[in-house]
Amino acid sequence: MNGSFKTALINYIRRWAVIRDRPNIMESLAASLLCIGLVLLAWFVVTAGPVEKRLVDPITLPSLSEAVSSFPRLWYERAVARSAIWSLGRVFGGFLLAIAIGVPLGVLSGAFLRLNAFLKPVSIFGRNIPIAALIPLTLMWFGLGETQKVMFIFFASVAFIFFDSTAAVQGVPDSHLDAAYTLGAHNSWRKGALLAALAGLAYCIIFISANWFLSQQPGPNDAALWSAWRWRFFSLGFFGFALGFILWFPILSIQPISKILFPLALPDIVNSLRLLFGLAFGYIMLAEVINAEYGLGAIINLSQRQGPREHIYLSLILIALLAFAIDRGILSLQRRLFPYRSAGEH
Repeated sequence: MNGSFKTALINYIRRWAVIRDRPNIMESLAASLLCIGLVLLAWFVVTAGPVEKRLVDPITLPSLSEAVSSFPRLWYERAVARSAIWSLGRVFGGFLLAIAIGVPLGVLSGAFLRLNAFLKPVSIFGRNIPIAALIPLTLMWFGLGETQKVMFIFFASVAFIFFDSTAAVQGVPDSHLDAAYTLGAHNSWRKGALLAALAGLAYCIIFISANWFLSQQPGPNDAALWSAWRWRFFSLGFFGFALGFILWFPILSIQPISKILFPLALPDIVNSLRLLFGLAFGYIMLAEVINAEYGLGAIINLSQRQGPREHIYLSLILIALLAFAIDRGILSLQRRLFPYRSAGEH
């Protein structure tokens, strides 16, 4: 038995050196747990023993037991559950708005290369601007309330979504377009207009709902801003409808785009959105650095100033767990929608 176990262990270790040898579910789970265990072990080792004999002082890194014992205070006094909900709402709101703008613009940019050349400077600027620089800009434009936090996530994400959507469409081989034209692909303006009108209606509902939701949130500048916009309720709805219609009408009307480019690029677009959502969720601390009563980023900022430091690490772990759970959920959806694709299954 010992000999067979030793042989199996050696063979398993050797498989780590095999290029692109895909592990099964249990092997992947075991490897992930091993990584987590090693990190926790290192944390335990450098913080073990009396305070004066630790390798790392408790102000820099509290022990694992100290962090765990402070969780009840984080749960009850700092209301971490409510803060997590607020953070998720802000990230989802800004990221969904970025999807609504970035994906259709990216599809059009990938299909029409002159449009891509026109929008490329904006894309380059948006992807290279320091994220922290968006804080003063969004504060000047949107005030101190919830609008600023949602729009911060939007501006931090939209350029990356646009770029990846463009790249996904441009990655579709021209041979597919040639085959579509050979088979008689044409433009269906009437059907495209109907579908684009439905997309515009969805945008209209989103814009009006966002207007109502943000007008209910506390914030010295937001209340005045959104109350002034209430009389423009129908104008805002019309703007959302027009925006959705304009963005989706050419995509849904031109068959080479609606039947070839967009469907073939969609798996890569969804995979990119999965990865970019984790990036956007990582920006939550910056989004909540100003005037946030609730939020995981607000807890981190408060704990950094007032303590306890254990809450910083617990909040970071919670952010990682939430992002991981959402990532796995999107990946599961990917596998159901695109079972023929293995890209992004990591």
